[in-house]
Amino acid sequence: MALSTATVTARAVRWVSAAALLVGAVVAADAANPRDYEMHIDRWKKLKEAERFQLTAAERLYNAKQYKAAADEYEKFLKLYEASEGAAYAQLKYSHCLVSLRKQNAAIKDGYQTLLDYFPDSPEAPIAAVLIAQTYREIGDIKPAKKAYAKAITAYPGHVAAVWARLDLAAIAEKENDAETRTNLLRQLTFDVERKGGAAEPCVTAARQYTQLVFHAGNFDEGLKALATTCNELQLIQQLMEGHHGGLPQAVSHLTESMDEATRKRGEKLADAACGWLKARSAELLKDEKTKPQGVAAWYAVAGVRNAARQPDKEKAVYDEIIAALGADDNALGHLAQWYKNNQKREEARATYAKFKDAVAGKAAIAASYDEENPRQTDKAVAIYRELAADAATAPKWLAAAAWSYRQGGKPDPAIAVYRELLTADAKNASEYHFQIAETLYQARRWKECITAYRGTDRFPHNYQHMAAAHRQLKEYDEAIALYRQIIASSMDKNLSAATYWEISQTQEAQGKKEDAIKTLKFICSTFPKTGSGSHAHARLNEVYKIPVTLGGDKD
Repeated sequence: MALSTATVTARAVRWVSAAALLVGAVVAADAANPRDYEMHIDRWKKLKEAERFQLTAAERLYNAKQYKAAADEYEKFLKLYEASEGAAYAQLKYSHCLVSLRKQNAAIKDGYQTLLDYFPDSPEAPIAAVLIAQTYREIGDIKPAKKAYAKAITAYPGHVAAVWARLDLAAIAEKENDAETRTNLLRQLTFDVERKGGAAEPCVTAARQYTQLVFHAGNFDEGLKALATTCNELQLIQQLMEGHHGGLPQAVSHLTESMDEATRKRGEKLADAACGWLKARSAELLKDEKTKPQGVAAWYAVAGVRNAARQPDKEKAVYDEIIAALGADDNALGHLAQWYKNNQKREEARATYAKFKDAVAGKAAIAASYDEENPRQTDKAVAIYRELAADAATAPKWLAAAAWSYRQGGKPDPAIAVYRELLTADAKNASEYHFQIAETLYQARRWKECITAYRGTDRFPHNYQHMAAAHRQLKEYDEAIALYRQIIASSMDKNLSAATYWEISQTQEAQGKKEDAIKTLKFICSTFPKTGSGSHAHARLNEVYKIPVTLGGDKD
């Protein structure tokens, strides 16, 4: 325990709100989450010079992730300056250190709870209260976590800690499939909590979650009302359609794809309600030139909802209405052409692209449509790209598109011929075309040729990685390993080095050199334990070679 009974302070101290120590002054309630909390600069100024020195030493170690040493320094502060303005803050950070040292139970009982016992009126107290709950949750002890969250809400109803607690309880309810509890908590955060300071962001998050929840229940009006609390009126339409905000199309799609008729009808009802509101909103916004762009966006959103609801005829009717009312601009024609493509009417789509006022964009879209077909119509696409390349100013762009079309169509030699043409036509970008020639050969599995081609490129380490992979395909394992070692020698990136050692181990296995492979895998585990390659190496040693190893040796 950082504070004993003897350390109870003789005077009652009330603190003000908290936030950034040394590097800025933000109100504590503005912290994004409890562990982001920092002491306010105004409180820092109240510390004596010796107190500031000691707390700075602890903070420096904490920020360097030297948690054991930091904990010792925070504890030293508490012993030396038990009546200090910074004592509660030091106790809080001491508790964080225990969590980082994986001593969660000690953090709860000797850290956060001690803070509540000895500094109940401090601004750190609400933070500690919710962190008790969060720490229980992190170690999977949900029952006491729920109890601690409820206690934090009751004790500090007007503090952002109560907001964090409700949001976490909602997440627990979701995991436990407790829809009623989750809905009630999110509704409270959406409509009942004042959004000031640090409460604003979590309440907005909750409102978006509540919006999506009620949309999936088929209730458009309630979802719209909730989402309207997160943005201004002109942003509402866009946010309705965005998956990470309102998620309306996703909800409609989820419901209407159901095999259950009642669920499907609920989705159709949601779509109808949304389209009715969007259409009315569009008509209103279109009356004013200043809001016309939002009105047009609302009209297109109607089509988007019909698309999500799997109602192609109704979707097309919207595009026809837009074109009739606003004219056939390229945006409207593009949407209509995409509808034709989605409904396997490619000739109609190409005829629509041909009506573009921007003829170049229309031809490019037609060429792309040939590339998209199955089977591909590569020659038709290339013919259009060649036509577009007649304009010298943009010729490199369209010739590169032609080469790519050949590559995607499985025609490497014509693609390479175009890239060679570009070496002359666009000499300033010759290095790019040399690289694309090598990539084309690699894609075509022409291993010897691609190795030669990559040698003349400057895309390190990509070129060396592909050269090594090609050597492995040719069973030239020593050459591959030599290239991998050159990558490692030149790399300052821990993840790249670890991944390259992994490739060496796989090459050694292919050679039949299992002892060398095991040695390399062990090296990865000891040197790069916190990388993805470290996890792969650990699993391979355990599962394939039945060698138990412990990941370690790496520092944060």
